[in-house]
Amino acid sequence: MKDLTEIFETVRSHLLAQQALSVDDDGTCRLRGQDGRRCAIGILIDDAHYGHPLEGLGIGYYKTGQDGPLLRALAMSGVDVYRAETLALLHDLEDLHDAGDIADWPLQLSAVAKRHAISMPDEAMA
Repeated sequence: MKDLTEIFETVRSHLLAQQALSVDDDGTCRLRGQDGRRCAIGILIDDAHYGHPLEGLGIGYYKTGQDGPLLRALAMSGVDVYRAETLALLHDLEDLHDAGDIADWPLQLSAVAKRHAISMPDEAMA
């Protein structure tokens, strides 16, 4: 299973490289959106475990100890979503993608890392 740092680094690197929201034609956030984009949660789901029925589900719908199709897809992809710490990080990363301003992502990601006690390389914080 991926630890918090691996999860965070995967999402951080992806979002900062993509520099765009993952949305559908109506502008609604999607795990996998237009032009091959992926949201903060979608990037963590392996192709083998992704299916269109997962769209419209969000980490924000789940609380620690719950189960559901999105959580199972993430778990099969190596994300331990049944740990409270992991779920809390995923909630923050989903919120950052869905509600954050793309220009503010670097600062917001640093704040998320700090909140979850994740060490970031110095060059990543600049």
